[in-house]
Amino acid sequence: MTGIELVREFQIAATGARRALAVAEKAVADLNAKAEAFALAFGQPGDASPAIASNGDALLTADDVAGILRVSKATLARWRVLGTGPGYVKKQGRILYRAETVEKFVISKERTKTRDEARP
Repeated sequence: MTGIELVREFQIAATGARRALAVAEKAVADLNAKAEAFALAFGQPGDASPAIASNGDALLTADDVAGILRVSKATLARWRVLGTGPGYVKKQGRILYRAETVEKFVISKERTKTRDEARP
């Protein structure tokens, strides 16, 4: 093998290594995003102890629920005033939502078709 061929082989290997590193970095970023989403669903990021109701249910903050439902905190506040959003509890001045209640709220909003039934 000549020196030129050897250099070419090293270049090919380096290119493959860079591609593998890029794939690994993306996989790590995806795992971090999933871990952050999980942490948001069950407590604050970096918080080892999420709020727990007396019956053992995880309690989510308004920030958590707003992120899950993809609405603003102001929308959640409006829903609380109107009584149209998910049920909540007020604990020591904090608004908290039971994870199960939020899940039931989402399920209650599921639709199977675009339009409502025809009106008579």
